[in-house]
Amino acid sequence: MTGEERQFLTDSYRVEFESTVREVVALDEGKAGVYLDETLFYPESGGQPADRGALNGQEVSGVQETDRGVMHVVDGSFTGGDKVEGKVDWKRRFDHMQQHSGQHLLSRVFLDDHGLRTIGFHLGERTCTIDLGGESVTEEQCSSVEQRCNELIWKNISIADRTVSRDEYEKISSGDVRSRLPDDVEEVRIVEISELDRSTCCGTHVKATGEIGIIKILRVERVKGGPRIEFVCGGRALYDYAGKHAMLSALAGRFSTDWTELECVIDKLSDENKTHRKRIEELGTELARFRASELSQPTATIGDYCVVKRLFDDEDAGALRETANEVRGQGKTIVLFAAAAPKPSLIFACSKDVPLDMGELLKRSASIAGMKGGGGGDYAQGGGGSGKGLEQALDEAESMIREMLS
Repeated sequence: MTGEERQFLTDSYRVEFESTVREVVALDEGKAGVYLDETLFYPESGGQPADRGALNGQEVSGVQETDRGVMHVVDGSFTGGDKVEGKVDWKRRFDHMQQHSGQHLLSRVFLDDHGLRTIGFHLGERTCTIDLGGESVTEEQCSSVEQRCNELIWKNISIADRTVSRDEYEKISSGDVRSRLPDDVEEVRIVEISELDRSTCCGTHVKATGEIGIIKILRVERVKGGPRIEFVCGGRALYDYAGKHAMLSALAGRFSTDWTELECVIDKLSDENKTHRKRIEELGTELARFRASELSQPTATIGDYCVVKRLFDDEDAGALRETANEVRGQGKTIVLFAAAAPKPSLIFACSKDVPLDMGELLKRSASIAGMKGGGGGDYAQGGGGSGKGLEQALDEAESMIREMLS
């Protein structure tokens, strides 16, 4: 990206300009691709999104680098030779400048302090990421890198760019420049953080590290065999902090405490929840035993085996499973349970001494009620469907049992 057309390369802070339309091409959906003699609009490139703004008041919805130059995607009508006034969205531009300059700083410190080279960069709409060429990154390493980066920001170190020839590049690139120069490139733009970092880059940057504001690492994840660092800088970091602070303050308010005490409150609630859940499980078992004695009377007898068949209007499947296990524990018992609500379910179970495969029995009968399920041996469970046909499914299961045990 060099040449007189790309004025954003020489001054990232200029956002208003005048130019002449060099060429217009028709695009899909009634849009036009406008090429200018000179432009301040940055096209999507090098992990950095494109600028937004307007040409003669018409929204620029995209900026792309093509073999013809920088193409501005607009909705309006333009003709070659037209004089235009351009205005770049400064808020978006400065945000990108903060993020991109912050990335250079972050990449340099990861390389210097831990030997981890940046192999990928993406500037997203909400957060940014760099991919590092290493096996892993620890929380301690991230914390130390974040601390050092912010100390360098507070020193307000100057950041500048310059375009050099290939020969000059080769002289200064003896391990000092983080980026490699492709074989077919004869001229390259270098962005320098004074006495700290040099990188080949075509992006927009702030004039000094102080304008980055702050760097905050949000998380680390493993992607394609290596660590990916998610981070935010400047205004994005402020937005991230404000959102989290508001959430913590709201949660603290609900518990009538300070946000600094939330961890203790949550630990206490978690312990109480575990205690309550254990007690609920104990009560559920007791209830299942009580109901089992109530429901243990057989509805039919097939040979030496008792059948307990029940259709419940409203019954939790978990509680029904506990009851079925208690009932079949009496020995020589087959349990056929169904519940219409809150979710249609079938539960088939039998004692260990019953020569039946409940999984196969459920598969063959559940289809009558439009249900699916599975299991095997002495237990099977099914669900789905509308709840219609449950009684027929139970009757079919009992009929098949009579055939199997006769």
